[in-house]
Amino acid sequence: MFGPRLKGALCTLRPLREEEAETIVPWWEDLETTRTIGRRLPVGLAEERDWLAAAARDPNRFTWGIECEGRLVGISGVDQIDWLNARAVTGTVVGDPSARGKGIGSESMWLRTEFVFTQTQLHKLCSGYLSNNPASGRAQAKSGYREVGRRREHFFRDGEWVDEIVTEVLRADWAALAPPPGFSRNSG
Repeated sequence: MFGPRLKGALCTLRPLREEEAETIVPWWEDLETTRTIGRRLPVGLAEERDWLAAAARDPNRFTWGIECEGRLVGISGVDQIDWLNARAVTGTVVGDPSARGKGIGSESMWLRTEFVFTQTQLHKLCSGYLSNNPASGRAQAKSGYREVGRRREHFFRDGEWVDEIVTEVLRADWAALAPPPGFSRNSG
């Protein structure tokens, strides 16, 4: 399902719209975007529309568009929710190159994590990042994610093997965390 509107200082997480598939498809065609994430192959417009429709219906996920200055710049989500064991997998991509390096990814992760731990009963969020994307690691750390493992030489990017760093955050760890500068606790 699409998550509710969550407002931050830099960005807003909000439900995606079907017509935004046209904005998203070029992100997966951009090698600069896909070299630092697990997804590598581009998708067509029909496939992206199907994904958006499936995301809207899936009761075991929350998916948001990341909006900045009135335009869609990325996607953030909580997927593979296991309600019985109170855990899920998270991910974020800032697909618009002009929006990178401005704290938008960090803030979107904070808003998403805050929502999960104040509005659901989930206990743990799992994620990860590629070793060629240390900015993602720093952004995750601001929301309390810790490295818990490493899959060595797990992805092949730009002619080199890169590691996947496995991360997670527990509800109690997040609750004890002071919000990063510029962030606040909005709910709970």
